[in-house]
Amino acid sequence: MPVNLLFSMGEHFSLKHIPFIGRSRIPFEHEEFFRNSSLLSSSFYSRQLAVVYGGSGSGKTSLISYTANTLDPSAFRICHIELCEPQKRSVYRTIATKMGLRPAFYADDIKDQIIRFFRSENEQGKFCAVIIDEAHSLSIPLLEELRSFYEEGGNFSLVLCGLPTLVSNTLSLAINASFRQRINLFIEVSNLTLSGTQDYIRAILKNCGSRNEIFDEKCYPFIHSNTSGVPRRINQLCYQALLHAFLDKRSVITSDDFNRLLLKMPHVFQTGKDTSTNAIPL
Repeated sequence: MPVNLLFSMGEHFSLKHIPFIGRSRIPFEHEEFFRNSSLLSSSFYSRQLAVVYGGSGSGKTSLISYTANTLDPSAFRICHIELCEPQKRSVYRTIATKMGLRPAFYADDIKDQIIRFFRSENEQGKFCAVIIDEAHSLSIPLLEELRSFYEEGGNFSLVLCGLPTLVSNTLSLAINASFRQRINLFIEVSNLTLSGTQDYIRAILKNCGSRNEIFDEKCYPFIHSNTSGVPRRINQLCYQALLHAFLDKRSVITSDDFNRLLLKMPHVFQTGKDTSTNAIPL
């Protein structure tokens, strides 16, 4: 009979839930999170064009989701879409579908549908916002199209979310000056510091019901060094450490355990430099 591995892991570490897999419903609340969330929320209360940017796995989408979830759904209509290298029609079609509309065939007709719908929502006292994830993959013509959409609509906020190249490359081009000059907010999501990494891990474990120290104190510098403080990579590394500790029937994870894991899976936890220089000598 197959063994429920996650249930057994939970029992082994005395956890109510398995940490580090999936997105937690409870955000990791720290100084930068509160600051960025406050800035972002302002774009949901007044018409603004905002850009949220940060490295892969830094928590951009989580920031947006947690902030949007604090809003009263009866007073706000938030449309969050994620498309990679989309075309004009696919963007408008996806927005319309998520808003519960039956999209027209042509892109410009769908755009008109959305604008009329937003106006109708405004008349009922609701504020609308469109969030476009993976915005670093948007083409120059599509950015210009979105500028036109934002200006023509005049009744919603537009939030672009993407990698730092969205700001450093795409928006810095002279051809995109018209779009860039309309941006009200630039919100950078940074990686966690060493102390932030430690607090992040402990907060996740606490939310999962942990009462004991699962990670030895010496683990945290190692984790931070080999993940660069990127939350998604921290989750990946810590989950693998938990899994291997459970299989080896150990309840406390040490830096030596992380070292062996890194050497065993360098293709997964590669930091961009020789992984042997990151390992703590045994």
